[in-house]
Amino acid sequence: MIRIIDTYPDIVQRFSGTSFQMEQWKEYAGQISPSLPQKCLDDILSYDFNRQVLPVLEYTLSHSEQMETAHTSFCRAAGDLNRSIQDIFQISVDADIIFYLGLCNGAGWATSLEGRPVVLLGAEKILELNWQDQNNMYALIYHELGHLCHFQHRTAARFEHSASALWQLYTEGMAMFFEQELIGNPEFFHQDHAGWLDWCRRNESGLFAEYLRRYQSGESIQDFFGDWCSYQGRSDVGYFLGSAVIRNLSRSMSYQQLCDCSPHEIETELRRLSGT
Repeated sequence: MIRIIDTYPDIVQRFSGTSFQMEQWKEYAGQISPSLPQKCLDDILSYDFNRQVLPVLEYTLSHSEQMETAHTSFCRAAGDLNRSIQDIFQISVDADIIFYLGLCNGAGWATSLEGRPVVLLGAEKILELNWQDQNNMYALIYHELGHLCHFQHRTAARFEHSASALWQLYTEGMAMFFEQELIGNPEFFHQDHAGWLDWCRRNESGLFAEYLRRYQSGESIQDFFGDWCSYQGRSDVGYFLGSAVIRNLSRSMSYQQLCDCSPHEIETELRRLSGT
């Protein structure tokens, strides 16, 4: 069962109109979960807090209208998820979705608290990235929830390290498939700006061939994932590739079967799409 935990009223009550105070934040985060304050602090150990984190928090607390927009989008995207997932996939997901004020730990963070799977939605990072609109909120919630759902329902082992490039393509493809099915649009990509999707389609066979080549040679595939990386000037191309792999497999597999795909099945589909 998915539980929605909305701490927006507490954020407004505790922090609006004030400067950020760490002790006040620790008390707030500790009421969400006793392990959350230290989890967030550990996650930012490599950051320069005063230079990289504090300005983002102060921006968030001084832009209440943007945070309210993010919260409204969150409420719309999170509504009636249990029924939607059951209707579309015939399964359930056990997780909490939490709208909270973090320490720049990520706009969306799939993790666990007290042993329970959670999706943490950091209001401060959402505002920093300008992702407070409804489409981005759908993508944040559904994609991270898609990862949790996949791992909860997978009965097979993780791929071997030698197939890590296949594993990343597979798992991100599963999350994209989950996201698109819940939204009801198999061509939905929140990355689709400035002709991104058209470019991916025009170059599809070459993109699959390059990904396959890198997997076979053991080269890094990092260029294909993460908005801080790019392949031929385009970020996040791996999400397009992974989505295509899983969507093609879904034509002959149930969702549970998709959750248990083998490296061989993913590689075979990757080869087919690359034309080799």
